[in-house]
Parts: sequence; C-alpha cells; structure tokens
Amino acid sequence: MLAATIAALAGSVAAHQAGVRTTVLPTSLVVRDVMLIDGSGGTPRPHVDIVVRNGKVDDIVPAASSQEAAAADLVVNGRGLFAIPGLIDAHVHLSPAPLTERIADLRRTLNGGVTAVFDLAGDLRETSDLARMAIAGDIQAPAIYYAALMAGPAFFTDPRVVSSSLGFQPGEAPWAQQVTPETDMVRAVAAARGTGATALKLYAALDPAAVRRIADEGRKQGLRLVAHATVFPAKPSDLIAAGMNMLAHVAYLVWEGSPPTADFTRRATGDFAHVPPNAPEIERVLVSMLARNVSLNPTLWIFEQGSGAQDEVAGVRTAWMNAVTRRAAEVGVPIVAGTDDMIDLARDPLPILHREIELLVSAAGLTPIQALLSATKNAAAAIGVQKTRGTLEPGKVADIVLLEANPAEDIRNTRKIRFVIKEGRVVFDAAESGGARQPR
Repeated sequence: MLAATIAALAGSVAAHQAGVRTTVLPTSLVVRDVMLIDGSGGTPRPHVDIVVRNGKVDDIVPAASSQEAAAADLVVNGRGLFAIPGLIDAHVHLSPAPLTERIADLRRTLNGGVTAVFDLAGDLRETSDLARMAIAGDIQAPAIYYAALMAGPAFFTDPRVVSSSLGFQPGEAPWAQQVTPETDMVRAVAAARGTGATALKLYAALDPAAVRRIADEGRKQGLRLVAHATVFPAKPSDLIAAGMNMLAHVAYLVWEGSPPTADFTRRATGDFAHVPPNAPEIERVLVSMLARNVSLNPTLWIFEQGSGAQDEVAGVRTAWMNAVTRRAAEVGVPIVAGTDDMIDLARDPLPILHREIELLVSAAGLTPIQALLSATKNAAAAIGVQKTRGTLEPGKVADIVLLEANPAEDIRNTRKIRFVIKEGRVVFDAAESGGARQPR
C-alpha cells in the first residue's frame, strides 16, 4: 500500500514537472499592509507585510519599511483586512462518500478557510489517494493528515468499519486492526504506519492493558496517539496515563464517574444526570490532562446540531459538554476544534468548523481568540504539525486566510473571507466568487 502510494505520488510529481499541472506556485508573494493575528494568542499587529517565498513565510515586517512588494511575483492588498493562519479541522471523516463528492467537499472546505484536516478513521486506501492528489496539486484541497484505527474484536461488527475494510476480513486491514492479547504489536503498528498514517486512533473495546500496549509501541514508531475519551472498558484516566496526545468527544469524559461498562455502543449516553460537570472525577481528569499535555477535542457541533443530537439524553448532555469544555479551558487544557464531519451543505455553504468555533464561544464561553487558537495553533500541536503549520511566523507554511472583519471581536467574522492562501498560492478570491462570505 505504501509503495503504491509513493509510486502514485512520484507519477503526479513527474506529471507536474512535465507541465500537466496548470497552476504555478509563485516564487514570492507579499500580503501588503495587513492586520496580523498570527495564531500565537499574542497582540494583533497592525500594518505589516507578510513576505512569502517558495510557499513559506519568509518574513513579517512593518509595511512602512518593507521593500519586498516591489520585487514580489504577486502582491495581495491586505489594507483593511485581517490575516489569520489557515484553519485546521482536527477531526474529519473523508470516507465513505463517493470520490467526486469528497473532492467537491474538499474544495469547498479549502475555499472556506480550512487549509488542513485530520481524518480520524476510514478507508485509508481512499484517504491516502486524496492526500496524494492534494500534495501533487491534482485537486484543490486542504493538506490531509490521517490516523489508522485500532480497537478490540467486538468493534469489528460495526457496519462502518466493515465497509471501510472491503477486501479484508474485519479487523485485518492495516488501517483498521483488531487488538487482542496475542497481537504482535510491533508488526501491527508498523502495518498501520505503512499506510501513511501519522497517528493511531483508539476507538472501543479496549481495556487498560491493551491501551498501554498500543500507546507504548505507537510512540516507539513515532506515531501520534488519539482516542475517544473513553474506549470501554478503559476510562479517560487510563487513556491519559497511557500518554494520549488528544482525547475526542468531551461527552465521553462522563464515563470517568459513570458506572463502568464494556458496552461501547452506550458511549454518548453516560450518566450525565448524576456526574455533574464539576464532579471531583471530572476535575481530576482535566487537571491530569493539563499535567500531561493532553488536548481535548470537544466536537460540540456533532452532538448539539449534527447526527448525534437526537438521542434520549441530548438535553442534559449538551449543557454538560459546554460546562466541561468551559472548565477545561479555565484549567488550561488545550482545546482543539474538530467537527467529526466536514461539510453540511444543506444548512451552511461554509465548512462546519466555523460553526464549531462559534459554539466554543457562544455555548462553552471561550473568548474569540481562544476559539481561534483551537483551530490553529492548538490543532496543529495536537496532530503533530506545529513545526510547519498553525501559526504565521517565518519558516512555516504560508497558509493564510484574509478576513474583512476582526475575528478577535466576533468569532463569526471568520466567515467574512476575502482571500485564502494555501502554501503560498492564492486558492480563493471572494471578488472572483460572488463576494465575501457573510455571517449567518
């Protein structure tokens, strides 16, 4: 699989070198005289030039003293605009939608200001193909990172994992493996890594011993570790102790104080009524996450407005999730934005990530800057790409979104997109697409 992916990538690069690719990366680009919100959480910087060379930020200098624009291949007028880092959705699923639909959704996602996504399980044959096409420039898409899944045998009757593993016995695909006490963990992790995955996702039906085995070998082989916040019977505290980098779905933290169960199908229906958001068990979990630098990926939208919003505990769960997310931010746990989806065209032309960060402000009480960090700096760190993405500073990839209003004053202003620049190339210009996006 990995050899095939490398061969396919080599073919696309060869095609590009032969002139097949029609869009050319400018050697130098300057965003002129912009207000910079660099994603670090620091004070916005007015009237700066962002100098881009070969797809990376080369320098950030006062506009009044800059001489770079005169020699640039392309100058983007940033006067009156606000520059933020490209947004990162740290929890998407690209399969099993038809290929043409996924390519269209990726283009919409990119045009909506999301320049990187992290796919948390699916058919990695398809996902790796999309990642390759994005790298080669064959499709207009965010940068795509992805995780391989590991779970206990009981999980592999789930129709989703069966459909994403066609051609393999359930639990035997390199990207979706069942783990038992007999599993050769070195080989299993190597197989997952060979798919091109940069992380392992622990899903369900795993006890604490299995969690530790997966985590220990995953770290040895250089993979990130992400998990549902409870994987049944292993609890949040077991996952934190094992060294996860990110826990997904704040609602699942309730199982730290709920009666224990191995029934992972109950994951969203914990005992919210009797484990309040300020329960000692929940507080201990959040303090432990801070101490071990474990990020929290709340996924508020999917439970409040998406496919998970209609079960029998939805009412009490929503308030619980918001309160625990708020408390996690107060404690200092890094909050990471993710949608557990990506696009919801029936309700919004923009990526769901905008709605997620809006909920982080309106429902969970984060500040606009905290919400912005959740989809930039914090997201990059959680998925392990903080050295190249997540903030606007020299040496990092030039993923830049230019907005017509200040998101630090109103997070809904991330919708007012004027330009999207990915890897130093303008990929969306609202003036050529019927005008800037407006808040709903």
